[in-house]
Amino acid sequence: MRLLISNPSILITLQRVGFLEPLFNLAIEVNVTDFLYERELKDYDGQKLLKLGLKIQSLEPEMATFAIQYCRSHTTLCQDEGYAFALAQKCEFILLIINPELARLAAIERIKHYSLSLLFELMLDRQVISQDFLQQGLFNITAMTRCHLLRKEAEDCLSKII
Repeated sequence: MRLLISNPSILITLQRVGFLEPLFNLAIEVNVTDFLYERELKDYDGQKLLKLGLKIQSLEPEMATFAIQYCRSHTTLCQDEGYAFALAQKCEFILLIINPELARLAAIERIKHYSLSLLFELMLDRQVISQDFLQQGLFNITAMTRCHLLRKEAEDCLSKII
């Protein structure tokens, strides 16, 4: 399985609540675009992410142009999401998303995608995280994040496991 992170807030939040190691223990390939890495992650534990196994995928110039045009026509997408969408459309990645609009667009284009909640369920199913640790991390996400999309994902997942 080749997972492509669509938004830097996902990895940053997972790091803050101690979920990075469980993510990389899932025995799946975790990828980001070169744009996302250089702009957001390189100076924010970038080396640690690479040591854990993060892969960086480069966008060809025509894919970057497509992504920019797509973001202009779909203003609810951030640039990172547009770049990830373009790469996932060209290659066979599963998009990891928090933006419902990106999920809708991925479904229209028949791009496989997972919500963050599904990732948490996968962590539990594959026993790389305990239910207590997951629950505490989800509580921490709801308390600490300013991102309403991440908070909603955490609240939705908590409602399923409590």
